[in-house]
Amino acid sequence: MTRARPSLLLPLLAIAACQTQRKPLTGFDTPPPGILIDNNTGSGSAVLFWPVFDLPPTPEQEFLPQLNGQDAVIMTSDEGFYDYEIWSFEGWTGGFSDWLFGVPPGTYTVGLVDGNGQSWGQSAPLPLLPPARPANPLAQLPAAIFTHFGGQAGTWTIDPTTQDADPTTDEITVTNLLQEDVDVERCLISGGSPTSCTSVGTVAAGADLPTVETLAAVSSTADHEALVIYLASDASQSYQRDLIQGSGMFGGSCQIERILVHGTRPVLFNGANAFAMSSCYGYQSGPGPM
Repeated sequence: MTRARPSLLLPLLAIAACQTQRKPLTGFDTPPPGILIDNNTGSGSAVLFWPVFDLPPTPEQEFLPQLNGQDAVIMTSDEGFYDYEIWSFEGWTGGFSDWLFGVPPGTYTVGLVDGNGQSWGQSAPLPLLPPARPANPLAQLPAAIFTHFGGQAGTWTIDPTTQDADPTTDEITVTNLLQEDVDVERCLISGGSPTSCTSVGTVAAGADLPTVETLAAVSSTADHEALVIYLASDASQSYQRDLIQGSGMFGGSCQIERILVHGTRPVLFNGANAFAMSSCYGYQSGPGPM
């Protein structure tokens, strides 16, 4: 066996010892398995997530959004490092949304899994098509709603491509997740209070009530109509959906919407109580639905 002379090994060892490899403290230097989304520029399409979960108040629980069963991968910095998109939730999560920007256009099943890989909901196929925000900041985004509380779980999608041709109307579906009836009325809001109400219908436990409502181009302080949804056995437990334009997220108007009646819950960000949640804006912190 021929042995290498030590004097020949020293230069090689010195070079190896002096080399610096740039590695992220967390994440990956090449995209890990999953679907890569362009979250830095926001090009492509987008999807809104509404998780309505009842989790322990502590500690925070981590969730990963998925598209067609693949974890969403993002670029974490301008240095070319990558990681999985991870969201943290705790307590009652209704009213808090998250979204993915920069999704390659296409049709996707949208899902959420926890840190153990357990599914917390997977949607029906949902088309994600450009243009999307930020190109059109007032555009309504496709959305997926996931519920997980009170011993039940459900998933719904909001697909703006299915809306009717009238931009001044909102196709609203009221979904009753309670074990008792809720009533829906259309009321004139004058001086901040409901007056002159007419019945839209009663929603049985676990049922849906569809309605098409016209949105008025007025301010929330002017007289306007609203849907008022309340527990049939206790009208003090209620939710008001003001039928005015520009009342959606970021000031846009929704043309297709689902209102989930989940029962009275505390809203963490303002200390109020909420009886129902809209896929258009969750819970409003100012005048309006609460």
